[in-house]
Amino acid sequence: MDVSKFFCERCGRIKRKCICKKESTRKKNLRLLNEISPESYSELRNLFDTDDEIIHYRILNPVDPLPDIELSDLNFSGDLKLALIDRGIDKLYNFQKDAIEFLLDGKNVVITAPTGFGKTEAFVIPMIERVRNYGKGIIIYPTKALAADQELKIRHYSEYCGLRAIRFDGDSTARERRDVLNGRFDILLTNPDMLDYHLRNTAEFRKVVKDLCFLAVDELHYYSGIIGANLYYLIRRLKRFRNFQIACASATLSNAKEFAESLFDEKFEWVKAEKRKGESHIVMLYTQNLFKAISDIVKSFPDKKVLIFGNSYRSVEYFAFTLNRQGIRAAIHKAGLRKDVRKEVERRFRDGEIKVVVSTSTLELGVDIGDVDVVVSEIVSFPHFIQRLGRAGRMGQKCVGVILLRSDDAISNYYREKPEEYFDSEQLGFVEKENEELLNFHLISMAIERPFSINELGDFERRILEDCLAKGYLMIDDRVFATDKGVRKMREFSMRGIGDSVKMYRDGKVIGERSLPVAIKEMFPGAVLIHNGERLRSVEFSLSKAVLEPCREDIITQPLYTSIPVIKDIIERIGSPVSSAYCSLEITMSVFGYMERSTFGEDRAVRYLDEPVSYTFSTKGFLFSAPFPDSMDYDDFYAGSFHALEHVLIETSDMLTGGGSSQIGGISTPDGDIFIYDASFGGSGLSRLLFKRLERAFRISYDVLKNCKCGRIEGCPSCTYSYQCGNNNTPLNRIGAMNIIEKIFRGIKKRLDDSKYSGYTEFRYFP
Repeated sequence: MDVSKFFCERCGRIKRKCICKKESTRKKNLRLLNEISPESYSELRNLFDTDDEIIHYRILNPVDPLPDIELSDLNFSGDLKLALIDRGIDKLYNFQKDAIEFLLDGKNVVITAPTGFGKTEAFVIPMIERVRNYGKGIIIYPTKALAADQELKIRHYSEYCGLRAIRFDGDSTARERRDVLNGRFDILLTNPDMLDYHLRNTAEFRKVVKDLCFLAVDELHYYSGIIGANLYYLIRRLKRFRNFQIACASATLSNAKEFAESLFDEKFEWVKAEKRKGESHIVMLYTQNLFKAISDIVKSFPDKKVLIFGNSYRSVEYFAFTLNRQGIRAAIHKAGLRKDVRKEVERRFRDGEIKVVVSTSTLELGVDIGDVDVVVSEIVSFPHFIQRLGRAGRMGQKCVGVILLRSDDAISNYYREKPEEYFDSEQLGFVEKENEELLNFHLISMAIERPFSINELGDFERRILEDCLAKGYLMIDDRVFATDKGVRKMREFSMRGIGDSVKMYRDGKVIGERSLPVAIKEMFPGAVLIHNGERLRSVEFSLSKAVLEPCREDIITQPLYTSIPVIKDIIERIGSPVSSAYCSLEITMSVFGYMERSTFGEDRAVRYLDEPVSYTFSTKGFLFSAPFPDSMDYDDFYAGSFHALEHVLIETSDMLTGGGSSQIGGISTPDGDIFIYDASFGGSGLSRLLFKRLERAFRISYDVLKNCKCGRIEGCPSCTYSYQCGNNNTPLNRIGAMNIIEKIFRGIKKRLDDSKYSGYTEFRYFP
C-alpha cells in the first residue's frame, strides 16, 4: 500500500497536520489590512506585519465634521454672535443649538459629544445670557490645567458682552483672589477643591455664591467614584445659599442623563452628538507578550507621536521601563509625580522633544499636549477608548488607535471570540452617595458655613449626624453647629479622596505618594516597584511613610495577603439570581509575605514578613451565597470553585461597569459566601453597579470559563487567575465554578446568613 498519499510532499507531515497551506497570522493580518484599507497599506504595513493576531480592524470615517446651523437662525444676542465670528465660528452644530435652546429655556442639560466639537460653546453662550440678567456663573473643571486651557476662550466671549471671567485656583494672583472674594467677577473658572475650601473657610466667598445662577461642570465622566460623591455633597452645600441652573458636559458617558440626575438631584435634558473630524483607524490586537507588542507598535511609527495609556500605576511604570530598556525614550505621566515633573513631560511631548509618553488617565483630559498621531491603550470600554483616542487627530488628520488584548486576561479572551460585542460596551458613570466617611466631613462643613436644622437632612444623613455628635465634631442647640474639634477634623479632608496615604521617600526626599489600602500591597517591606522609570525596593514601611532604595536586581514582587470582612450595615437585599446583600463593610487587609520573580520570567521565591502589615478601612460591597457544586475528587474542591467564581466575576466586571476591575476587591470562603467590594475608602459605587447587574455578570463569567481553551481543571490566566490575588491563585477550580453558575441558572439557591459576619470571624478567606 502506498502511504505517501497521506503525507505532505513539502513538509513530510501527515496531511491533516500539515501547515503548509495554512495562512500564517502575519499574512492574515496583512490581508485584512489590504482588504479593508488598501490605500493605507504602506502606511500601516509595519503595524500589521506582526505575529500578534489582529482580531479586528475598522475605520471610523468623519461624521458631520462641519457645522451647518447659521448664527442668524439662533436666538441669542448679537454681541455673542460677533464674539463667535471673531473666533472664526460662523455656524454651529445642531447639538449646540439644542443645548443652547434648552438652557435658555431654564432647563438643566447634560451634553455628550466628542472632544473638539464645541461643548464649551454649547454651555458658555447660554451661561453668559443668564449671567448678565440674573447673577454669576461658575464653571467647574476637574484640574487647574484644564481651566487654564479654556480661560482665554471664555474670557473672549465674556469680554465681548461686557462681563469679566476669572480663573480661580492655586495659581491665581493675590489680586485675582481679592477680586473673586469681593465678587468682582461674572464668571468663575475653578475646580472642586477651591470651591470646597473657600465655601467652608471664607465668609466673603459665601456671600458671593448667593448670587450664583448658573453652574457648569465640564468632563462629567471624571466624577465617578469618590470624587463624584464629594461633588454631590459640595453641590448640596452650594444649594443652601441659592438654587441655580446646571449644565454639564462629557465625551464618553453611556448613562449621562441617569448619572447627572443622580449626581445633582435634578432633572436633566440629554443632548448628544456623534461626530468625528478625521479618519480613525482602530486596531484590536491580541498578544501573548504585552510588553513586546507595545514596543513593536512604537517601532512601527518611528516618526510619529505615540501616547500609550495604561490602566494602573504599575502597568504604566512597566511599559515605560520596558521601552526605555530597549532604547526607546518614553516619559511617564501620572498622578503621584511632582507637578513640575508632569508639566515638563507635557511641554516636551507638545514640542516634539519626546515622541512617546506612557500615561494613566491623567492625559485623558484636555491638557494641551499638541497633536498626537497614535494612541495605544490597555483594554477599557469602547466609549472610554474613544475618549482616549480623542487625544489624536485633533486637527482632522488621520489617526490610529490600538486596543491591546492580553492572552492572559479573561475579558480579552472573551472579546477575542466576540469582538463585535466590544463596540457595544458602555462607559457608565457611578457614584456611592451614602459614603459615611465623606458625609462626616460634609456635615461639619455645612455647620461651619451656616448652622443647619436637622430637618434639612434625610434618614441616612441623620444617622451620620448622630455619629458626628457622639464624636464631638458637632453640637446641637436650636441648630447644628461645628465644634473646635470638628473644625480641626477638616484638616484631614480632601475633595480628591479621603483616608490615609503613604509618602514615598528616596534619599530623604519625598518623590511621590500612594493612598491606602493600595500602598500596603505595593510598598510593604521588601516590595520592589518601579517609580518614574526607576526600580526601587521598600526597606522601611509604616502607614504614613515608605523608605525606598534603588534596586539593581531584575525582579518584581507580588504580595500575599488576607482580607477579613465585617458587615456593619445591610443597605439593600435582592433574591435573584442569588440571595445577595449590598452592605457597609469594614475590611482588614494584612500583607504577610510576597512572591519574588524575575521581571518577565518565573517565580523565584516565596518570602514572609517578620510582622504582617495591616490596614483596616470602611467601604461598600455586596455578599452573596453560592450553591455548592457537585462533588469532585480534587484538592480543596469547594474552596477552589468559589475562589475561581470570585475571580472571574471581578475580572469580567469591566464589561458591565465600563472599567474598574482593578478598583474592586473580592473575598471567598469554602462555604460559598463571596464578597465583592470597592477597594477605596468609604466606597466608590463600582461594586453597586455590579450588584445591580449580577445575572449578566454570571452569564459572561460562564462564557469565559466554558470557552477557555486551556482545558485545565484549575483554569489558567485566561479564565480563573487574577493579578490581584493575595493567595498566589490557589486554590482554583474552573469546573466547579462552571457548575455553580449552571446551578444558579437552574434556580438553585442557598440561604444567605450574613449575621455570621457581624464581627471578626475566623474563616479561611481567599482574596
